[in-house]
Amino acid sequence: MNATVELVLMIASLMMTGIILYFVYGFRKERGISYLIGLIVCRMIYSSSIILEKSSFLLVEKLFFRNIQNTALNLIVPFFILFVYQLIGSDKLLKLRWKIMLFAIFALWSLQSWLDPQLHMIYRTIELDNGHLFTTRTVYSIMFGVICYCILILCMYSLFKYIRNIRNDFRTPGMWVLFLSSFPIFLEIMKLMKHEWSPWLLPLSVYCGFSGTLMLVIMLRIKFFSTVPIARNIVLDTIQESIVIANASGKIIDSNKQASKWFEEMGHTAIDNRNIAELLEPWPEWQELCKSMQQGRVEIDTWLDGKRKIYSVNVYPLRILRKQKQGSISLIVDITEKENHLEQIAKLNQFKDQLFTIVSHDIRSPLALQFQLVELLEEDRDRFDPDHQEIIEKLGDQIRNTMGMANNLLEWFRSQRDDMALKPQLLDLTDVVEDCCHMLLISSHAKHIKMHHTVASGTQVYADREALGLIIRNLLSNAIKFTGQGGEVRVQAQLSGDMVIISIHDNGVGMEEMLLRELFAEKPLNSSAGTLGEKGAGLGLLVSQQFIELSGGRLWAESIAGQGSVFHFTIRGVDFPQLKEDLHDNE
Repeated sequence: MNATVELVLMIASLMMTGIILYFVYGFRKERGISYLIGLIVCRMIYSSSIILEKSSFLLVEKLFFRNIQNTALNLIVPFFILFVYQLIGSDKLLKLRWKIMLFAIFALWSLQSWLDPQLHMIYRTIELDNGHLFTTRTVYSIMFGVICYCILILCMYSLFKYIRNIRNDFRTPGMWVLFLSSFPIFLEIMKLMKHEWSPWLLPLSVYCGFSGTLMLVIMLRIKFFSTVPIARNIVLDTIQESIVIANASGKIIDSNKQASKWFEEMGHTAIDNRNIAELLEPWPEWQELCKSMQQGRVEIDTWLDGKRKIYSVNVYPLRILRKQKQGSISLIVDITEKENHLEQIAKLNQFKDQLFTIVSHDIRSPLALQFQLVELLEEDRDRFDPDHQEIIEKLGDQIRNTMGMANNLLEWFRSQRDDMALKPQLLDLTDVVEDCCHMLLISSHAKHIKMHHTVASGTQVYADREALGLIIRNLLSNAIKFTGQGGEVRVQAQLSGDMVIISIHDNGVGMEEMLLRELFAEKPLNSSAGTLGEKGAGLGLLVSQQFIELSGGRLWAESIAGQGSVFHFTIRGVDFPQLKEDLHDNE
């Protein structure tokens, strides 16, 4: 071949290698590609040194470029090892010090080429014949070369096993890429065995840039770097859930064994390369998510082996190189057993609701009757002797305490139901507070406690009347309980933006700081005895807190031991935005 034509072809091949480097660099964040970039750079240095060697005339110059070739070839080996190691998906990545040691071994051997005039470890003879450099290697150099090529062949075999286990549409192109990548290794082995063939083998080594370009075209066409699953046979096929991957046009490009088996049970013998719309015809919601390539979740049911099966399907958009909507990934999970448990729980909850409804009626009715009878006795208390008056007073306290606990328990149960909904309306806060004070008047008189309020007339709130009344009664009852004889309990309210802050003050026993911090913490129900030994279950404050939160407010307290406590809670006022919208809609 004419020397000029040969030189032009080698330069063109080198340029092709540069194009390969440019495209591969775009995948640099993919697993193992950084080492492939290093390999290509070494290959470019190797090809450039061959061109420069062919263009030089002096022995010293040719030997200089030959040493560059050897150095580049030696460094290709660790780059190729690390590339294959990461690509095949090894779980345990090499630590940095091991990588440094790997490169150091080959770098030190490359140094032997440069120090060969003194050490004589690489070349046995060096001669220039008819413009071509001929060298014969020492036994050490040949042994090292054999070791390197054995390592490269072992890596190629690992790649062969890896490509053999990937999906069908990637397998054939992958084998072609592997076959084309073996050319440079084959040529270098030939050079090692037949050093006299070097003059015409060197240009062939450079021409491998053309085969590399063909490899690049194949890999870009099948999106090898970005879509081939890492250790597919290890990851996908060990996942118990079914996975189906479709491209933007709806063609199924990948699936695991579980998905193939699942669709086979549905009557579809093969799903690879089929349009996913054909398989998902019974489930339009799932089909629409795959078609629009949007993330979402649907539940589907089907009959398999005469049994009804329920599945949860999570659909995720497929992203390739940060490009959105390149396809869809469907993860199919069997939730039949879970749904059966949920149905059983729902039935038990329904039975529980019915039971509580019956029990609440059976408990409240006799308690209400006893409460009315005790009130009649208390009204005529002066007609009885002192011993009977004391009995009536204790009986009244006990009935009221029991009635309050029953109400709180039943209201707490009502607040736990999913279908429980408050019915907020515009309320005159003064009326609600006065009604609550009137209901607890006998309890306060029994301890000679002055109970009053300073709520401004006309103060309006937006709340459920029953819930608000329950909250105020519980907080007033607690204030009375922990206030001594002759004490004072006061209710006040003030506006704060679109909310109303309602406060219940008492000058009772108060609380220590530690007890105050734990007051609203999640802990077993507990209640301290009142100033006259009144008992309780501690349920009133919990019920009040839950109804306040359901009403869109919050509850907090301030207290000083020996001086009393203040319980504050917020409730929506007439300036609440949602209330204004509702009123405007009603108009």
